[in-house]
Amino acid sequence: MQQQSSGRVAYLDVIRIVATFGVIALHVFATGYHTNVGTYNWYVSAIGDSLVRWSVPLFVMISGALFLQPAKEISYSILLRKYIPRLVLAYVFWSLSYSAVLSAGYIVQGRELRLGLLMPHFHLWYLPMLMGVYLLIPLLRKIVTDEKLVRAALVLWLAYLTGYFCKFDMIPQIGILFRSNRNAIIGYVGYFLLGYYVSKRDVSRRQSVWIYILGALGAIVGIGGNIIMSYLKGEGDGYFLHNLGPHVIAMSLALFVFIKQTTPLIERKLATFLDYVRKDLFGIYLTHALWLMVITISPIRNLCNQLITLPSITIAIFVLSLYTTKAIRAIPLLRKTVE
Repeated sequence: MQQQSSGRVAYLDVIRIVATFGVIALHVFATGYHTNVGTYNWYVSAIGDSLVRWSVPLFVMISGALFLQPAKEISYSILLRKYIPRLVLAYVFWSLSYSAVLSAGYIVQGRELRLGLLMPHFHLWYLPMLMGVYLLIPLLRKIVTDEKLVRAALVLWLAYLTGYFCKFDMIPQIGILFRSNRNAIIGYVGYFLLGYYVSKRDVSRRQSVWIYILGALGAIVGIGGNIIMSYLKGEGDGYFLHNLGPHVIAMSLALFVFIKQTTPLIERKLATFLDYVRKDLFGIYLTHALWLMVITISPIRNLCNQLITLPSITIAIFVLSLYTTKAIRAIPLLRKTVE
């Protein structure tokens, strides 16, 4: 893996930036997905939402590529002293912050406060999930010492998720194998292992072609499945939007490999930008929903063709969240909440 002078892996930083843009784009496009099925704007939202479902999986794959490296010392003691507290602090602080903002909005509008305002904001689910995966790192580090065992684990993971996605749980004879919730941590552990496995391998040109073909097919399946299911239901359907669908796995793998292979060609041109934003990406993820709330209720979305406005909004939220994070990091008492 190519490394920067700072010891960082350049392509992982690029993937992290792409994934951050992807999460913002996902939430921007999703705001128009659940109503007005069949209209032009709905198609824009549905297709855009489908095409960026790799965003969260890429984040998990990056973590796997970093935390499962044999040279990195990771024990339960280190996890509980360094990494888990960081996530707990961010989760608690930002859950309370979003609840306070939403409650203030209700008060200003003269609306009655409700219990749901105290629930963690929708995008913060990622943090407790990641905590659960982190607690499995010592076990996963033993698995990755044997490449055959890693391959077997990935095959079982893919087979399980494919079985669940294809509704094999509806067949009584084998349904018991798929009773657990596919949102369970085990689903994201697979992405964690996949990120490590791909980061350690030099993918051949022939393998790359097949990976890209599968990624393209995954995108087609996601878009087509979304459109068909939504028409059948009469409203935006989320079945093909799940992060653990096999088509999303194919897209995530293809994009990870593509960025890994192409980063050396553009690394020097990106160096300044990478240095400027890399410390703020976690904060951008945490704060972008604040700006999403502001822009969602504004008329900007419908100023012109949404093929123009939605990507523009995505970029605007990224920039606003970037400087919001930099401002928070400048406040000593709040710095740790975005790092």
